[in-house]
Amino acid sequence: MSEASENKYGTTPYSAVDRSTLGEEPRSSKLTKTLIWPLLALNVLTTILGFIHLQTVDTTEYYNQVLPPEQMQGMTPELLDSMHTWTTMSFIGFGALSVILFLIVGLGLRATKTWARFLGIVFAVLFILSEGLSLLFTVNYGELATIELVTAVLSWVAVLLTIWWIIQAMNKQTARWFGLHRRLQN
Repeated sequence: MSEASENKYGTTPYSAVDRSTLGEEPRSSKLTKTLIWPLLALNVLTTILGFIHLQTVDTTEYYNQVLPPEQMQGMTPELLDSMHTWTTMSFIGFGALSVILFLIVGLGLRATKTWARFLGIVFAVLFILSEGLSLLFTVNYGELATIELVTAVLSWVAVLLTIWWIIQAMNKQTARWFGLHRRLQN
């Protein structure tokens, strides 16, 4: 049965660009699309571990670790409880926002959308700057509790995986592949 006979008007469907000429998707593009999901899982896992640590450590002890000593001197128990509540809500809010952004970018990448690749690169660079610098300069590795150490190791894995993701997303073949798909979608 021919393609023309399947169409109710008896002609072949028109396509400005023949999709068969795209060729095989480059490995870097496939990695750009798939690495986003392990990054999402690492993000969720480190957020959960951070939240668990926040809930299991003594409030005064926690803020002694994160605040300068001169700020801790004037803290009342009520103020520390308020800060703890705000920190807990922030953990939940930023964690949920992060998951939503990962899903938006991941689904956009899956559909080979150029905007998703661009947003992913922007978010990845911001993550490297914030998390990478935090891991380098603010974490006291000699005094970490077990859950904090696990979180730090997973955070380093996430930073390294994010760097690898950026390299794949900025690869010339990936840019070409997403560009071809952008022209097809217009």
